[in-house]
Amino acid sequence: MKKEVTVPDVNECADTTACPAYAKCTDTKDSYYCTCKRGFLASNGQSQFRGPGLKCIDIDECSQNPLQCGPNSICKNLLGRYKCSCTPGFSSPTGNNWILGQAGNFTCTDINECNTNRTCPEHSNCVNSVGSYSCECQDGFTSINSTCEDVDECANPNVCPEHTICINTLGNHFCNCSTGFESSSGEQCEDVDECSRNSTLCGPDSVCLNIPGAYRCSCLPGFFMPDFSTPEHPDTFKCTDIDECTDIEMCPINAACTNTPGSYFCTCHPGFVASKGQLNFTDKGVKCRDIDECLKDPSPCGSNSICTNAPGSYSCSCTVGFRPNPEGSVKHGNFSCKRVPFKCKEDVIPNNLQVQQCQKGAAVELKNVPFCGLINATFGVLDDTCENKTTVVSLESTAKTFVSVLQQAPAWSTFTKEETSTLATVVLESVESITLAAFLKPSENASQTIQTEYFDIERKVINEECIEENVTFNLKAKGDGMKVKCSTIKESESTGMTGVAFVSFEGMASALDERFFQDPQAPLENFRRKLRMNSRVVGGIMTGDKKDNFSHGVIYILQHTQPKQKFEKAICVSWSSGRWTHSGCVIQKSSRHQTECICKHLANLAIIMASGELTMELPLYIISHVGMIISLVCLVLAIATFLLCHSIRNNNTYIHLHLCVCLFLAKILFLVGIDKTGNQMGCAIIAGVLHYLFLACFFWMLVEAVMLFLMVRNLKVVNYFGTRNIKMPYLCAFGYGLPGLVVVISASMQPQGYGMHDRCWLNTETGFIWSFLGPVCAIIMINSILLSWTLWILRQRLCSVNEEVSKLKNTRLLTFKAFAQIFILGCTWVLGIFQIGSMAGVIAYLFTIINSLQGAFIFLIHCLLNRQVREEYRRWITRKTKPSSKSQTSEILLSPMPSTSKTRGPPCLCCSVRSLGVIHGSDLLLNLHL
Repeated sequence: MKKEVTVPDVNECADTTACPAYAKCTDTKDSYYCTCKRGFLASNGQSQFRGPGLKCIDIDECSQNPLQCGPNSICKNLLGRYKCSCTPGFSSPTGNNWILGQAGNFTCTDINECNTNRTCPEHSNCVNSVGSYSCECQDGFTSINSTCEDVDECANPNVCPEHTICINTLGNHFCNCSTGFESSSGEQCEDVDECSRNSTLCGPDSVCLNIPGAYRCSCLPGFFMPDFSTPEHPDTFKCTDIDECTDIEMCPINAACTNTPGSYFCTCHPGFVASKGQLNFTDKGVKCRDIDECLKDPSPCGSNSICTNAPGSYSCSCTVGFRPNPEGSVKHGNFSCKRVPFKCKEDVIPNNLQVQQCQKGAAVELKNVPFCGLINATFGVLDDTCENKTTVVSLESTAKTFVSVLQQAPAWSTFTKEETSTLATVVLESVESITLAAFLKPSENASQTIQTEYFDIERKVINEECIEENVTFNLKAKGDGMKVKCSTIKESESTGMTGVAFVSFEGMASALDERFFQDPQAPLENFRRKLRMNSRVVGGIMTGDKKDNFSHGVIYILQHTQPKQKFEKAICVSWSSGRWTHSGCVIQKSSRHQTECICKHLANLAIIMASGELTMELPLYIISHVGMIISLVCLVLAIATFLLCHSIRNNNTYIHLHLCVCLFLAKILFLVGIDKTGNQMGCAIIAGVLHYLFLACFFWMLVEAVMLFLMVRNLKVVNYFGTRNIKMPYLCAFGYGLPGLVVVISASMQPQGYGMHDRCWLNTETGFIWSFLGPVCAIIMINSILLSWTLWILRQRLCSVNEEVSKLKNTRLLTFKAFAQIFILGCTWVLGIFQIGSMAGVIAYLFTIINSLQGAFIFLIHCLLNRQVREEYRRWITRKTKPSSKSQTSEILLSPMPSTSKTRGPPCLCCSVRSLGVIHGSDLLLNLHL
């Protein structure tokens, strides 16, 4: 057995040359290896090596990334290590020259130089920075030559806001508000309104005007500033009143000027009133107009007097049979008339030039013969009565003599209004005179009743009946009555025979009708209301000097000649100064058949009925009548145009002609007959004719719309003339026959529906008006559908027309006329439907304006907007000859020429027109518009 031999290990590291310099030798069991020391790297790049030729090379740590020394430092490489030092302005807690291997870690921190003895100039601040520091001038200073100098901020004009003053300080500035400004928020300066803070700055009679930063003073209108006063110095400012009344033209004639502080006013002299109703005025356009005091109700002169107006005043005189009361005067406003002792005829003769001429016996003009005949006949009766003042007066025989005068009352309608008024006054006073004469010379029949065909009189002689105050006397004549208390009879101051009488006249109301009544407080009431007489004329007669201002009124009971309607209002009127007035009489009660009036005086009385419903307001009346007159003139022109203008004559023109004729007749009848309500049958006939004519207008409009639709629908070459084959008699049967059928059916169903109390039209209270509005609404709806359909068809047919003609002329003109046609075809009457309900006011005005001008609209659309018609007008005016037919073609003649186009289907309008060579957009549409 072989024995192993142990070889001892050799320590190669004992040889100092085994490893290169800066290397460490490490012995192993079998060998060794070398490792470079810290800071060195083997030349072969291995961490362990052995063998010859290898070296340990120094590592440059300062070139490695990341930096070994850190930021803000300087790295210096050493053999096998490196050294770190901080850059200027930084320091390290481990020392400024730290070598790898020393204790601690090298870091550089900034040195705050401002904490050292570093100094900056005055008015500057030291500012530390990373690794250094700087000196910065404080706000308000700037650096000049290493020193900090103050900055003048006020050199910049924008440094302070508007309306401020800049004040510079060392290193700063501040802004103060300018004079007249202040800052409420500390930022902006706002103007101080000195005028609102102190109302006495400028003194009295002036106005303070605030301006930016200050204020100024100026005088109020009507004041002026003396020379010594200036607006810039309010302490010396003073305003002086201007006396405008020194100018005589400041106020109109008949006005007084009154100066006031800063102004003036004008006041009309007594007896005059300002044209605009003001008591005091300054308007230059106001005039002072004379007040007709005699129109006041009651009269300023009192009863039994005659008032005569004068510029700015009036005078009073007594009627015949009365004299001025010496205790009163016009100046003091208590003028009154006192009856003179009875003189019979002298009491009646009025102070009238025409009556006096009739009495002179001289020849009178032929036209005045009937008037003078009745006047003289009346005075003849008085002559017979007053001839022998000692004989007994027979009231019955005298009254029968008066019949011959009163039976000629229907002839009074031939007299003028003034003559009728004078004659009525004479007759009424004559009856009163003979009645009083009978009291002064009584017959055996102390109380009696006289009845004649034309007037009745009942009289009572008062003896012992009025011992008690509450006794009332009832007098009757022809169904009318009068009640008089004993207290009233005692107030009459009768001497001698005492008596009362009551007279009722038959037929006199027809002569003294509502024409003689006008309310001076509302002069337009007669126009706004429908008035009619509705009673006999009655009169109360009493002996004694006092005839008015009784403590207890006299009651008159008047029977209505026609039953009072619900919409009517009764008015008690008395005859005074030749006219009816409601002064001193009021309605006590009124029923369907009679009215009771109570008057403070004895009077000749009657009842006037006023329709409670206003017939038409004045503006509407004027608008309606002016508009209809304009329409009638335009319709006459349109009818003449359609008859005389041959270039436009065709079926459509004849339709227009019939429409205009119907509308012309309807408006004429409406203008002259709508208010003729006196005759019920006549009013119903007028309403029926109006119903027919207006319906005929609408049916002709329907014919027109249908013809337009058929014309456009058949607008093909092969059947264009289809609508022309419709004969005019058929159209007339439709246009005139259907409205007649509607009227016949309506009249048979409700004949009382024609005519109303205030106008001759269809009854709106029973709904009969829908016999007109129903067909109208149906026609409007049909026409709207037809016209819309017509526009749609035209849009299809005009597809290939030249773009300029189609879009710029044809479509615009066609659209305008089509919609204007809708308007003419009755859209205006739609507004009339709203008037049936509660919607009045604006609707009424719109309906009146538009509908009254319907004839003008038709003339505008069918004549003035038609090029051919305008050319005809121009030719008629200038009297030129008719140009060639080439330029005056009013229709497009479309012959049934076969189309040569290769397109399928019927040829279009434009192809046919091109084949004829007569394309003209406006001519085409003028031919098609209706």
